[in-house]
Amino acid sequence: MATLFVENLTVADFSYLHPKRGMIGESWLVDLELSGDLDHQGMVFDFGHIKKSIKRIIDDNVDHRLLVPMDCEQVSVAERDNNTSLEWQYRGGTIRMVVPSESLLLMSGPEVSKASLTLYLMELVQSIVPENVAEVRVILREEDTGTAPYYHYSHGLKKHDGNCQRIAHGHRSSIHIFENGRRSRYWEKLWADRWEDIYIGTEEDLEGTYYIDEIPHHRFRYDAPQGRFELVIPEDHCYLINTDSTVEQLAAHIAEQLAVEAPGKHFRVRAFEGVGKGAIAEAGEDLPGRTQSGWLAGSAVI
Repeated sequence: MATLFVENLTVADFSYLHPKRGMIGESWLVDLELSGDLDHQGMVFDFGHIKKSIKRIIDDNVDHRLLVPMDCEQVSVAERDNNTSLEWQYRGGTIRMVVPSESLLLMSGPEVSKASLTLYLMELVQSIVPENVAEVRVILREEDTGTAPYYHYSHGLKKHDGNCQRIAHGHRSSIHIFENGRRSRYWEKLWADRWEDIYIGTEEDLEGTYYIDEIPHHRFRYDAPQGRFELVIPEDHCYLINTDSTVEQLAAHIAEQLAVEAPGKHFRVRAFEGVGKGAIAEAGEDLPGRTQSGWLAGSAVI
C-alpha cells in the first residue's frame, strides 16, 4: 500500500460544551493521511479531489457549529421543525439554546475531545473516499503559538451571510500586543486571562438578565438568514461589547480599552480569529519615534 498525506487541510473553528468549563471556543488544524492501492493514475487519491470533497465534508459538518456530547447526564435536547432546544447543566450554571438544528453537531459519547472528534471525522471521510483507499487517518492539533498567550472565545455574527451567524461557534486565538512599539507579555496575558472560555455578546442582542438557581444569566436573541437564535448563558461567562463581535471590532475594542487603562501610551493589537488570520488596531497617544509603518525601536518583548 501507498500513503499520501495532506497537512493543514482545513481549520475547524467551532465551540463545544464541557461539563466544568461550559461553552469553549476551539480551533483545530486538520491533517489527513490516506493509505491504499494506487489507481489507474498511479495515485491513492487525487489531491484536487481531497480539497474539494474531503475538506468540504469536514467544513460542512463541523466548522462553525456547537458540538454537543449526547451520552451524559448534563444535557437534554428536543428537536422540532428544523430547530433544536438544548439545555446544558455545568458547574458554572446553565446554558439554554433554541437554534436551527444545522448549527449543532450532536455527537455520541460522554465528551467532546480530540479522540471523539477524530473518530467521527474518520468515519465521515471513509464514507466518501474511493474503494482503493483502505485506511483513513485524521490528525487534529492546536496551532503552535509558542509562548504567545491565547484564549478561547465563542460568539455569533447575526449580520453574516455565512455560518458565522450561528450564535455559538468559536475560536482558539492568540493575541499580540505592542506597547509603545515593544511586545508586552503582561498585556497579552491579561487579555488572554480576561477572555478565557468567554462568550462575547453584543449589547443590542441582550434581551435581559435573570436568575437560574440564584445565578445571574444573560439572555441573547437575534434573527439571522438561517433562522432565529436564542442563548441563555451565565453572566460571568460573558463579555459584552457595544458592536458586533467581528475580529476587526474586537481588535479595536482591545486597543481602545488598553488606551484607557494605560493613558499616555500607544498600543498596537494583532488579534487573531482562530489560525492564521485576524485584524490589527491601534489606539492611544501617538508618541515621538513612531513612523507610519511602525516603531524605530523594533519589537522587543517586555
